[in-house]
Amino acid sequence: MMNCTVIIQIIILFCCLSALEKKYADVFFLVDSKIPHGPIAKFKDELTKLIKEINVGISTHRFGLAQYAEDVQVHFKLNTHKTKQETLKGVQAFRSYMKPNQPHNLGHAMNYTKVNLLTHEAGGRAHLGYKQYLIAVSGNESDDPVGMVAKLLMADGVDVGSLSFGNVLINLQDTLPTKLVFEFPKLGPLKNLLLAGEREGIAEDCKGANVADVVFIVDESGSIEKTNFQLVRDFLHSMVGSLDVGLNRVRVGLVTYQDSTTAHIYLDTPRGKAEILQYISILPYSGGGTQTGAALNFTREQIFIETRGKRKGVQQVAVVITDGESQDRVSEAALNLRRDGVTIYCIGIRGAKISELEEMASHPSHGHIFNVESFTKLMPLKRELQKILCTNIIHEVVKEETVIKKACGQKDDADIFFLMDDSGSIGHEDFNDMKKFIIQLLKTFRIGKNHVRIGLVKYSDSPTLEFEPTTYSDVRALEKAVNGISHKGGGTKTGGALNDMIGHFDKAEASRGYKVPKYLIVITDGKSQDEVKDPADKIRAKDVIIHAIGVKDSNKKELEEIAGDPSRSHFVHNFDALPSLSIDITSDICSSDACKYVPLDIIFLVDSSGSISKKSYKTMKDFIKSLVSKSAIGKNDMHIAVMQFSSEPKMEFSLDTYYSQDEILKAIDAMQQMDQNTYTGKAIKEVSQYFSQSRGGRPGIGQRLLIITDGKAQDDVKVPAAELRAKNVVIYAIGVDRAETSQLKDLSGSQERVFYEKDFDELKQLENQLVVKLCEQDCKKTERADIIFLVDGSTSISQTDFGSMQIFMKSFVEKATVGKDQTRFGVILYATTPASYFVLKDFESKRDVLTAISNITAPAGDTYTSAALKFSSQYFGAVHGGRKALKVPQILMVITDGEATDPHDLKPASDKLREDGVTVFSIGVKGAKMEELKTMAGGDTSKVFYVDDFCGLIPVFCFSLAACEKEKADVIFLLDQSGSISVESYTLMINFTAQLVKSLDVREYSIRVGVAQFSDDPKHEFYLDKYSSKEDVIRHLQSIKQTGGNTYIGKALGYIKKYFEVSHGSRRNDWVPQNLVLITDGDSHDDVEDAAVELRSLGIVVFAIGVGDVHMLELLQITGTPEKLFTTRNFEGLETIKEKVVDAICKTMFPFAAGCTIDVAMGFDISRRPRAPGEMPISGHTKLQTFLPEIARYLSSVQGLCCVHPKDVETRMSYHVFNRNGQSLYDTNFEDYSEDAVKKVMTHLLSEPTYFNTALLNAFKEMFLTKSGANVKVLVIFSDGLDEDVMKLEQESELLRQSGKNALLTVALEKARDPAQLQMVEFGRGFNYHLPLSIGMPNVASTIFKQIVNRECCGITCKCSGHEGVRGSPGTPGSKVTEIQTSIHFVHDVLSVSTLTWGISFTPPTYLSTSSDSETLAVQGSRGQKGQSGFPGEEGVSVSQSTHLRSQRGETGRRVSGSANICCFKGQPGDPGIKGSPGSPGPRGAPVGNRNCKARLRPDVEACGPEISFCAVVLLSSPGRSECPAFPTELVFGLDMSKDVTPAIFQRQRDALLSLLEDVTVSESNCPTGARVAVVGYSSHSRHLIRFHDYHSKKQLTEAVKNIALERSDNLRYLGAAMHFVAHSTFKRVRGGLTTRKVAVFFSGGQSQDVDDVVPVMMGYRAFKIFPVVLSLRNAPAISRAMEVGLFQQSVLSDLICINAAAKPVQNCAICYDPCKRSEECAFIQEQLQPQEVDVDLVMVVDSSREMQADEYAGAQQLLSSVVEQLAVTSQPRRGSNRARVAVVQQSGTGTPKVEFSLQTYQDQDRMREHLIQTMQQQGGSSALGQTLEFTLREVLLKATQPRRKKALLVLVGTETAYSDRTKLQYISQKAKCEGVALFVVTVGDRYSRAQVEELASLPVQQHLIHVDRLKADDSLSLPVVVSEGVNTYPPPSLKQTCSRLIGQQDTLLYING
Repeated sequence: MMNCTVIIQIIILFCCLSALEKKYADVFFLVDSKIPHGPIAKFKDELTKLIKEINVGISTHRFGLAQYAEDVQVHFKLNTHKTKQETLKGVQAFRSYMKPNQPHNLGHAMNYTKVNLLTHEAGGRAHLGYKQYLIAVSGNESDDPVGMVAKLLMADGVDVGSLSFGNVLINLQDTLPTKLVFEFPKLGPLKNLLLAGEREGIAEDCKGANVADVVFIVDESGSIEKTNFQLVRDFLHSMVGSLDVGLNRVRVGLVTYQDSTTAHIYLDTPRGKAEILQYISILPYSGGGTQTGAALNFTREQIFIETRGKRKGVQQVAVVITDGESQDRVSEAALNLRRDGVTIYCIGIRGAKISELEEMASHPSHGHIFNVESFTKLMPLKRELQKILCTNIIHEVVKEETVIKKACGQKDDADIFFLMDDSGSIGHEDFNDMKKFIIQLLKTFRIGKNHVRIGLVKYSDSPTLEFEPTTYSDVRALEKAVNGISHKGGGTKTGGALNDMIGHFDKAEASRGYKVPKYLIVITDGKSQDEVKDPADKIRAKDVIIHAIGVKDSNKKELEEIAGDPSRSHFVHNFDALPSLSIDITSDICSSDACKYVPLDIIFLVDSSGSISKKSYKTMKDFIKSLVSKSAIGKNDMHIAVMQFSSEPKMEFSLDTYYSQDEILKAIDAMQQMDQNTYTGKAIKEVSQYFSQSRGGRPGIGQRLLIITDGKAQDDVKVPAAELRAKNVVIYAIGVDRAETSQLKDLSGSQERVFYEKDFDELKQLENQLVVKLCEQDCKKTERADIIFLVDGSTSISQTDFGSMQIFMKSFVEKATVGKDQTRFGVILYATTPASYFVLKDFESKRDVLTAISNITAPAGDTYTSAALKFSSQYFGAVHGGRKALKVPQILMVITDGEATDPHDLKPASDKLREDGVTVFSIGVKGAKMEELKTMAGGDTSKVFYVDDFCGLIPVFCFSLAACEKEKADVIFLLDQSGSISVESYTLMINFTAQLVKSLDVREYSIRVGVAQFSDDPKHEFYLDKYSSKEDVIRHLQSIKQTGGNTYIGKALGYIKKYFEVSHGSRRNDWVPQNLVLITDGDSHDDVEDAAVELRSLGIVVFAIGVGDVHMLELLQITGTPEKLFTTRNFEGLETIKEKVVDAICKTMFPFAAGCTIDVAMGFDISRRPRAPGEMPISGHTKLQTFLPEIARYLSSVQGLCCVHPKDVETRMSYHVFNRNGQSLYDTNFEDYSEDAVKKVMTHLLSEPTYFNTALLNAFKEMFLTKSGANVKVLVIFSDGLDEDVMKLEQESELLRQSGKNALLTVALEKARDPAQLQMVEFGRGFNYHLPLSIGMPNVASTIFKQIVNRECCGITCKCSGHEGVRGSPGTPGSKVTEIQTSIHFVHDVLSVSTLTWGISFTPPTYLSTSSDSETLAVQGSRGQKGQSGFPGEEGVSVSQSTHLRSQRGETGRRVSGSANICCFKGQPGDPGIKGSPGSPGPRGAPVGNRNCKARLRPDVEACGPEISFCAVVLLSSPGRSECPAFPTELVFGLDMSKDVTPAIFQRQRDALLSLLEDVTVSESNCPTGARVAVVGYSSHSRHLIRFHDYHSKKQLTEAVKNIALERSDNLRYLGAAMHFVAHSTFKRVRGGLTTRKVAVFFSGGQSQDVDDVVPVMMGYRAFKIFPVVLSLRNAPAISRAMEVGLFQQSVLSDLICINAAAKPVQNCAICYDPCKRSEECAFIQEQLQPQEVDVDLVMVVDSSREMQADEYAGAQQLLSSVVEQLAVTSQPRRGSNRARVAVVQQSGTGTPKVEFSLQTYQDQDRMREHLIQTMQQQGGSSALGQTLEFTLREVLLKATQPRRKKALLVLVGTETAYSDRTKLQYISQKAKCEGVALFVVTVGDRYSRAQVEELASLPVQQHLIHVDRLKADDSLSLPVVVSEGVNTYPPPSLKQTCSRLIGQQDTLLYING
């Protein structure tokens, strides 16, 4: 028997030989019949020589030969000759037949060869993957076009070459690669190509795309077959070969799939490129099915993961190759992969379904989908795919959003509304994608009440206003509001919503008082149920620009009707693609503002060669015309010129030819294609002169050249392009089709100005963003300055000239960011005397400044400029709005047209201004004297500007406002000194660095600088604390030497970390920004990512400057963001980016969260005591008078925020008093804290009483809407008690919360009535729900802000703090009080707990929760490395001398790792949950699996994964724990106070309660430990005796229990009602957390009056996860049965005969129960409930009507799944059994109900649940429940064979059934009951008819009808047990008479009422 190893080797050898075969090629020569015999003889000699030197034969290289003139004459085909000898004879026999008089149609000949001579029948082997060459041997230019034919051949994979006799074939060589253009008659280069085969290096297009993770997902199904799979191997081999593969470069992964998926190469596979290519050559092929969706899921879960090589910050790319339709669903799998940040490209072959490819591919689909009709077309596709893939990877570095955002910053004011679809067809994840997209868009604009305002309306059946444009005035508040929008579901009535928008726009315009640009952005996923065109027309008639965005099933025609303009109609296949539209939309909105007052000279240089088809040429002209249409053309605005080029350039019209759009558009229409070669370099040299002034250019302004080409230039472009750029002409290069991206970069000089599209049709995608980029200026925008225009208004200036000066000033204002805290403007006019027209403080909006400039008039007189300069000095002072004290740059701009009348004082006047810190710019027009201009500017010519006439007064200059606006910074320069940098270039780099330093304020207490160099090893120069002056720094820089070597950036980044240590001069602990500036010219020899990530994690902002041919993706890994990455083509270009670099450094602050603004409104309700007229709020309230000033002062100075610098926290206060109707009695605006403001409200005389009622809360809601734009909005009400029903106030409080308020806190005044009631209306206090706040509490102020501000400003979920200590006795004066708190913080994503009192020696896991529905578990990891010094601790609160103890100095800050990680931040979301419907993933779960298990719990724990249970984690981290309760517990006791309870019986209850409390640890702080205890008393009604927050001391709690007295009454016992009260009222506010338990212990004196209600209540307890205990003093069998039925033994029922005997099981198995340490005593408790064996046929009917909201439907799916989970389902549904069968039916309007699965479809739970969750989809339509139940009863339940003993229907109802269906519903419900069917009904929401469902449900109704306000994903039902236990009979006896009289049949629907 042959050895297996030998067999494998043979197989591998065979495969390798098969791969080697493909090195051979088919070569066909087309010979021109016009070539003379002499040259033909030479050609034959060369061809003979070629054939002799290579392997030629039927199995190796094949040759063919033909001659062409008007037609083609074939000499021999590819399969004519079988051997080399035969082929040689064929060549020798070739004779040229000259036909000089015939046309020579090479184009026709090439096409003929393609169709007839390269085919399989003619011997061609393309179908087997062989290369094919067609060589045109020409003697004259062709008489027909050849360019397009050549392109089509190359598109089919044929390499076309040219062997020209003479300088001919111009229009062919334009199309061909250089390597295939041969010099006649030499064929040596062709021989080299044939011998080299497919050995090709990194493609030119991919050399810059050198960092990415690329995974190929390859279909290997049976439909492909082995032969075609070899072509797939060849394609993969070529694709991977074209990439720069390596572990530090492009990582490659490979998976194949059929019925299953196989990983062949992981991203971290340690193989070199050669090994990977070798493996691909022998890639195995299996055959099978086509499970593409499973393959996508596998790739996401197993390949794109960090443990298998996925890298952070690196682009993730997947390339799917498939030949057919998938046998599973791909949409959701692809969506999840894309949501994980993977870009998906799809290659469809042959039978691939285009709609399926669109579902998978990223947006836009035209750039990510490639479809070919056969496998032989794969190889030709490679070039196009690699070009697009690599171009997209590179362009990820060049974020267009940065340019767009800069442009949108110019948009000073606009009102933008979003109209978002909220219909039921949108899933929750889709809705979240929509919200993320809206947030992305709004962050682009400058938000403010006088700037861009945002409103939002969502709609389904009707529109709902979420917020108006006036509601929020900052981005942070808007973002929070958008995130808070909930998804409800419903229909899609877009027309009605559009109609509603008209009123919203009218209201917005009225609120401004003037018109601004208006925009509406509509997002919808489906066709509207009503008409949209008319309301959309009405909106646009009001000058509203509409962008319509359609997703999924939206109607494209309808989108165009809404938008009114096809260019503003957008469509994407999925919601995750929405972000890709942001550039198009924002650039359209902002382009007009970006180009306003930006005069430009733009020349289009257009490729007009023969390789461009006529259609494409017209498309290109349309593209140019569209750009012109979007531009502001005019004599003083944009000038446009167009030059065409082919073999020669041709100027169509120059810059000074036309000044109107119409003229330009007509000239473009008249252009004719030149149809020759592509000499781009020659054209650039020619066009260069047209930018000069003599040829119509304006050299002083922005000049742009826009090149459009479809191929590679045939001459050099690098030198002429560089020369043109040196003249300050900015070049943009747009490549199409076969254009080479490397050459495009040579043209533009920067990747930022390179664009590529695969065909001319896609050019339109570039229009908006290109307009914005063309208008981009290098000038730094004026964002913060005090600027005064000093304007000459003398008599010599005419009215027209003065108007030009006004235009100039207005254009300058337009380019500034105007605002109170940004740039302020003033204007002084002068002639004989100066006068101020408006000062810096007068106007805060751009509009007001522009209006004021328009209204000024020239005073006339002489030109006393010196006097005006002196006069202007005073207006920079603070009294006029000057901000010199705040170090705001101050600028005087002098505009004059003539010589000064008082020239002698110019110098002293201007020098005095400079001494005062004012920078003077002088602008002279026509008669102005240059010497005077220089004098005013202090001799600095960069601040002097001169124009010949007033028409030339246009904003053509830039200036630097100040060296650097940043007061403090630490800056390290890391300089490349490798050998690749020449001596001259090194000197330029050092000088550039010195110039940067010169721009910085280098001093010990300002900006510090350090320097290091690197090559093979880092080299120290000096640390931050070495020098304290810029002169010393520059001196050292100029002395350093270059040593040469290689480039190891990663090593240098690791080394430089120590430069940022405090010991070396860093001031990071003092919140000083930390910056690293890296300058390099090359590619690193080592990995840079880890070192860069570590630096950034320390809060260091990293800038990278790349010079030359650097790899931008590697630099992006270093900086982490494109905004901090700068590139230049050479070291000479460094000077051009200096201002950008300085600006970036000067703007970078310490990486805090954005500043936090807090508005605190204080309200006063004092209505309890009789008031005399004229009393004040403090009258009779001495404590309020004493403490109010202290509380206000404390709240105004927020300290200790862990994410925001103290300087960035702004707190404002306001004070309000309202009357009974909510009308204001006293009111202030939100202002900084003022002692006078507090005194005023305290002493304000009240004209009428105040009340705490709903009017008060509503008044505050409206007040916040109109007055506050803060991030955090807090309402504090000082009250003496509620004046209205608490339930109504709770509802109003909830409305207040939903309106965006962060907290409502109540402070009880002295003698307040029922302070606990006040707390019931509160919200936002986090874990601090203890005693109500009262005015006498010493810590009331700190309690108010302890949780709220950190949570809202920093996003912190919780901050466990010790409770406040008691106030000490008076002592000696002290300085500060130290706040003692327990801190939780994150260190490298692992949560550690500093101090939690669990009574054990090990730190336990800590549970953080944002709400009861969202819990996150994190486990402490191993001890990390020693961290940096911590930040200083926070200062205590200043208190009065007489009431505080002397305090100690705070402890030194603890060392922490990372940047500012001094408190607990919000954790990362968990993995996606189970998919909701339709198509939306469920809630994100707790990350207890692999992701959070990087750290080992203990050395003996080998792995961390799903196999480790929760208890294992707890026991490992907390061994030996024995507290009671074991986990945080909310414990409620119910005391029976019914009529028959005697004092003795009540005493026994109370003694038992105290006994149970003996061993219980009562929670004394807000940390999640111990028990919180509440007590209720009940009879026929229930009420709270002790609430959870009343006592946090066990001693106090015990005393309170002892003091509870029996309240005697005549009321009977209603245990069910009491249990319901506890579930819905007492447990309303509980502590969140994964382990928090809820236990309710009820004492009962006997039988209950509502025992039937106990069963549904017990079901509810199970759903709410409440553990009930009933301790009965008498035998109560009915209660016992009810509890057993309801909870499956998840309860304790005991007789209270002996207190000790009863206490033990209650303590051990309820209160103190530990699921991780279970005792035998508690074995009856089933933690994992086993499926119940019920002999039942259960059919579940789902309301699937359109009224069911999306989240409700998803909850319904989960609910039904939970029912199935509880049943033991039969494995043989077609046979008899005592186990359950289940079916599911959905309503579908008036149509036939849909059976999801029948009683005999599935044999196990899992498949049923999978169908319910993943397959079942909402049907829509109206509700027809009667019809559905009739169908279900007849066709599903009663028709099934082998019926079970019991039958049940579970009906989920969300809406009232249709009117026409009600009679049928009434009949069929009775019919079903009479058939013995148990009818359970679950109602959802409030849209159902109570009468209908009560009549539908079986009796007793309490056990068969359950209502839930809102279904959630974790809701569950335990209905089947009611059937299984035999509690009820079906039909019940009470229906016997009715059933006997039910005489109608199903078709007659006759019912006689009994």
